[in-house]
Amino acid sequence: MPIKEPTTNPPRMHIVPLLAQRFFKDYDAGVQSYSLPQQLELTEHLLHVLTIFRKYQPDEQESIFTQYREKEEALLKKYGKTGKPYFDRQFHRYFYFETVLADKGIFESEVFNNLPGDQQGLTLDEIHQFIQVCHNNLSNAKIFLYLQMEPEAAAAVVPEPAGSDNEMTKARQLLAIFYLLKTGFAIEHRDTHSVSAVAQLVHLLTGTKFTTTQNSDIYKKYASMPNYNKGEQLIADLQFIQPYFNRLNMQEAVQLIEEEINRAIKDLPAGTRNKYRNKEI
Repeated sequence: MPIKEPTTNPPRMHIVPLLAQRFFKDYDAGVQSYSLPQQLELTEHLLHVLTIFRKYQPDEQESIFTQYREKEEALLKKYGKTGKPYFDRQFHRYFYFETVLADKGIFESEVFNNLPGDQQGLTLDEIHQFIQVCHNNLSNAKIFLYLQMEPEAAAAVVPEPAGSDNEMTKARQLLAIFYLLKTGFAIEHRDTHSVSAVAQLVHLLTGTKFTTTQNSDIYKKYASMPNYNKGEQLIADLQFIQPYFNRLNMQEAVQLIEEEINRAIKDLPAGTRNKYRNKEI
């Protein structure tokens, strides 16, 4: 049952659900006037922003907000005056965690001002809960948008690469599943779920029989994802799977893969790194 919006002082346990409801209302209002492809782009943009704030820690605010400002400025430059409906929703205020409860009307001003200082802002745990709930809701919204789109033309279907049976290695399958679960469902084996639970799902998705965790080669490989392979082999694996996400317009996954490629290139010996010089972003 939805929680009613407060008129005075909501219980603390209702803070995160209420704030997430307000965020999603602003999202709906902010994207509704745009075309379907633009709605999808704006949704992907917000998902990437939320991914940035997943790493929020009080002593890393400057780095987090620098990344956020860069994303917002790039979007503003692209949309110009047509971005007004989106930017009018003032999404940036959701990330001012010390004042968001007043800025977004969770507490009335008088109630907010009478709260003890340590209760006016979100706690670190509440911040992470809020980010996770919003990310889950937007991931569902993205799926709904895809279901409204026309299928891509046959010419745009990913072609079967030469020697594809040999190139579809287990490591590449696991990498693709890793980024699919991470960006589409906020499932990461080291942070949100156990390696064992994720590995059993991967056995199902790859049609590989599961007996025990101790006997699972998939478990051993997935535990070190995305860095099961190293160096040039990792770069080749990442470059192989990236176009599949790009053709599905899963830009958060494309961006994370690109970042991992760049990290892998920087870790190469200087002589080997030179041949990738023009491939780094």
